[in-house]
Amino acid sequence: MNYTAEQIIALAPDAASAKSGRTLATISKWQNLGRDEQAVWGECQGSGAKPYQISLDLTEPAFKCNCPSRKFPCKHSLGLFLLLASSPALFENPSPPTWVSEWLTKREQQKQRKETAAVKNADAEVDEATKARRDSQRAKRALDREAKVSAGLKELDVWLRDFVRAGLAAAQSRPNSYWNQIAARMIDAQAPGVARRLRELSFLTQVGGDWTERMLAQVGSLFLLLKAYQRIETFPAETQADIRTAIGWTLKEEELPADNIVRDEWLVLGQRITGEEGL
Repeated sequence: MNYTAEQIIALAPDAASAKSGRTLATISKWQNLGRDEQAVWGECQGSGAKPYQISLDLTEPAFKCNCPSRKFPCKHSLGLFLLLASSPALFENPSPPTWVSEWLTKREQQKQRKETAAVKNADAEVDEATKARRDSQRAKRALDREAKVSAGLKELDVWLRDFVRAGLAAAQSRPNSYWNQIAARMIDAQAPGVARRLRELSFLTQVGGDWTERMLAQVGSLFLLLKAYQRIETFPAETQADIRTAIGWTLKEEELPADNIVRDEWLVLGQRITGEEGL
């Protein structure tokens, strides 16, 4: 299928992604380019040691990129698509690498499962307009959460500075409402991992004579976490994922990369049970 640059830009989730996609649509940013009748692929060097792997299924189109961006399609997918539209001769390799073949195979398997389910239950069939609307809503929710988390962590930055400025000794006299208020604000900001750490601070003053050292370590860790999020794009993909997990992002099972699964024989040497958030 042939797409114009205007049609491709129309797929961008926002203006920033469109601008970044145009910047990446140059051969100097790419390596290992190729295409066949169904797909196009390439590798783009990001901030990490390993380049990002991007593939496009031209029959829909559909996008796959192993960068940590929550935008869909991401700037790398848009850049590769725009480069294909402007310079198709650069994509000479017709043999897809393993990671492209596996993605296409998985997509075909998912398609077959959906078709089977549709035959069994015609009422559950979702038309393309609904699918597109849900994808758009999902992308919007991801962007909204990013904005909420950023705003919440800015408030936390001010709170932590005020907390340290007042001195750790004042922490023992703080009522529960002092800790619960900022923790509730982090819940509102969709950062439950940060909220949990803040609640833990309220218990440190009640346990052990070395509570000041442990509290200072916890506060320092929180400060490092919010500073890391402010420059998250500068870190490798693995570190970005760790930062998001610490803040409170979770992944569905189908979103987990297949190469993260480790199959082995495990020997359980110990067990510890802890309580967290009513669990």
